[in-house]
Amino acid sequence: MRIRETEISNVMTTAAAQYGLISHRQALSCGLDDTRIHRLLRRREWVIALPDVYAVRSLSAGAEGARGADGVRLRRAVKAAQLALGPAAVASGPTAARLWGIKGLPRWNGREVHITLPAPCGAPDLPGVRIGTRLVGRHEAARKDRLRVTAPGRTLRDTVLCTDRATAVALMDSALNRGLLPWRELLAQPTLNACRPGAEASEPWWRLADPRATTPLETRIRLLCTDAGVPPDDLYPQGPAEGGDPLPGRAVRAPLWWRRGPLIVDPVGAVPPRLAEELEAARPTATVLRPTWDDLARPEVLVGAVAGALGTGPGP
Repeated sequence: MRIRETEISNVMTTAAAQYGLISHRQALSCGLDDTRIHRLLRRREWVIALPDVYAVRSLSAGAEGARGADGVRLRRAVKAAQLALGPAAVASGPTAARLWGIKGLPRWNGREVHITLPAPCGAPDLPGVRIGTRLVGRHEAARKDRLRVTAPGRTLRDTVLCTDRATAVALMDSALNRGLLPWRELLAQPTLNACRPGAEASEPWWRLADPRATTPLETRIRLLCTDAGVPPDDLYPQGPAEGGDPLPGRAVRAPLWWRRGPLIVDPVGAVPPRLAEELEAARPTATVLRPTWDDLARPEVLVGAVAGALGTGPGP
């Protein structure tokens, strides 16, 4: 039997709203039967994304090479997992952080997504899907890009428990800076994580967050210098700094600022374009260091450069 126009129209409408994906159950509800589904698979018009979940190739074409393709692939992978696991499946942990646009994690590997289910219920072992079982309350879930995802606070609580301190604080900084949750709500998260594995060790990290940090590189350098005993005096100061303003009467909103010297640390990619002119004007009278991610591989050299500029220790 041929597929009627109304049936294929229903299929395409459903899949188009789901990143080119459709479940076996949805295909049946659109009027197809197993014989027609198998025919579409044999013709390679559909391909199997996960068990009982199909990708419509005509809807997927072009997205892989489009701008932001990694984000499209991530959302499609999450949607496939949710179609396979049912309506209780919620994107969580590092996957939810990436969906919210929270910065600080390594680039997605293109394969694994994190999904939370409320309880062990015989969920299938799906390739590329890491399943956790823990209740997600109604107030802890949200919808983002047509996907079920943990809310920002719950996302941070889950992710902090499976990352190192620098990554965790970078995620907190990013969430605050993007306005995904207020400072007061962030400070409530450690209590909500009580009794979970890793909660005690990560509890002090939450107090290190700073909403002014704009990039994970800033956060890592700030922590590195603080641990070495040369913490910055300010981040993006809003008024003229006391006792060391390189341009008297004028603020220089530097990413990381030390009054002694004065010293500005401007991690590559940190300063927004609107502040670049201020920073350039400060260079003749202030020491400006511009570290990159590669400099984090030699933290002693970076800290030595900061200490040397401050006159508190030998330079590099």
